[in-house]
Amino acid sequence: MISLSMIVKNEEKYLKDCLESVKGIVDEIILVDTGSTDSTLKIAEEYGAKIFHFEWIYDFSAARNYSLEHCTGNWILYLDADERLSSKSVNLLKKLTGRNDKTAYYCQVCSIDEINGRPSVMSYVRLFPNYKSLRFEGAVHEQIEYSLKQNKIRIANSNIEILHIGYNLTKEGLALKAKRNLDILLKEYQKNNSSYYAFQLGQTYGILENTQEAVKYFNIAIRDQLLKPEYKSTAYRYLSIDLTDKQEWDKALELIEKSIKNDPKQPLALLVASKLYLKLSRTKEAEFFCLKAYEENSKQLKENTASSQVILLSQKDILYHCLNIAVSLQNSVLFNFFYKEFEKLSLTNADAGISKEMKYFDVLLNNKNIKEDNITELLGCVNDSNLNVYISMLEHYSVPESKVAILRAISGKFLENSTILNKLGLALAGIQNIDEAIKVFEKSLEINPGDPSTVFYLISTYLQKNNFQKISSLINLAKERHSGIPAVIDRLNLIEQKLSIK
Repeated sequence: MISLSMIVKNEEKYLKDCLESVKGIVDEIILVDTGSTDSTLKIAEEYGAKIFHFEWIYDFSAARNYSLEHCTGNWILYLDADERLSSKSVNLLKKLTGRNDKTAYYCQVCSIDEINGRPSVMSYVRLFPNYKSLRFEGAVHEQIEYSLKQNKIRIANSNIEILHIGYNLTKEGLALKAKRNLDILLKEYQKNNSSYYAFQLGQTYGILENTQEAVKYFNIAIRDQLLKPEYKSTAYRYLSIDLTDKQEWDKALELIEKSIKNDPKQPLALLVASKLYLKLSRTKEAEFFCLKAYEENSKQLKENTASSQVILLSQKDILYHCLNIAVSLQNSVLFNFFYKEFEKLSLTNADAGISKEMKYFDVLLNNKNIKEDNITELLGCVNDSNLNVYISMLEHYSVPESKVAILRAISGKFLENSTILNKLGLALAGIQNIDEAIKVFEKSLEINPGDPSTVFYLISTYLQKNNFQKISSLINLAKERHSGIPAVIDRLNLIEQKLSIK
């Protein structure tokens, strides 16, 4: 007998599909409601759920444990309302629960993220035998593993797949979820300053784009040698990216290597390593990790095997990343490999946009002129996922007037993207349109004052206009903004010396 254990509040949007996915599979539904005001309870009643009420005390474990107390089955499967049991896992679930052994099972929770293009597959214990001594721990990001181990219940892997759609949200929606958890996490960390909660705080602040706090808590988390390797891998990856942004290349490289050492099957970490080696002009390593990232991502998408922290990319999005790296490396062999993979995807995918993309890849790669009418069509192909591929291709595109026209169009679509503005400024400077280039670089610096490259582009264009006063003011401002980046300060000092300005 299987008990489905749930806690809910205002889940009318998701609950029906969740309960439909286990209809005829679980023997009872134990649903603990923490204050619904919509039609959640009515939907639950339609599926014969046993409904219990629990006053919300900002503690997910307390609510989960209240649900466990009412479960009467030999086995407990727990789901959230925004999750569904995959139909292909039904027979396996029945097989495992037909055994009479003291074993809990990791299930593969596949979070769908079609909006941001970053699906994830993570392993969590979701199926376990019903022992009344079992308890969840943690007010948020609650866990039952420790309790299972205390009760000497073995934990084994399984291929049971649970589909999670609750993170298929816009960036703003994800931020709202993170804010909801933040206060609970901070209170929990005050009571129990474990590395696990430090890690979760790092994750939460990362979603909220509070880099300073994210770095602080990730650094605390990695000090604990007992922190799970996959958690350490994620923390090291984040810290490496932060150091890359600060142009501290050696430290960034050291940390991304630690990330991969802790979990060599993280496609994102492998991609970060490839990009970092590319910045350091270590082309062999950049190529190796690029291929490795693609292979690992493809394998895990196909086999659905992952650790508890793996973030996967769609096949299309991982190819965008890899094509971008291949173009940046100017490696035709690597590019042709990924281009052929992209062609294969176009044959198996009904997305008509892929064919158009390939058409304009060909235009840019082979330096063909592009008519003004076609720029609108090209612009329709460019999106957040493939933007960097187009920017890299345009960097090597040698039809000056067309290059400027395309970049103007793209900058109009991505108004707050300083990288595109910098590329447009460089293209304008290349055709000796210095006045417009200066305006573009100044706008870029206004949008992203933390990017030192824009400062140097501006200095170069000001120099062509002999505007030493603006150069002096810009250098002084840049020294204040980038005082913590020695490489930038050294370069600014060198410019001052060469130009004899103070």
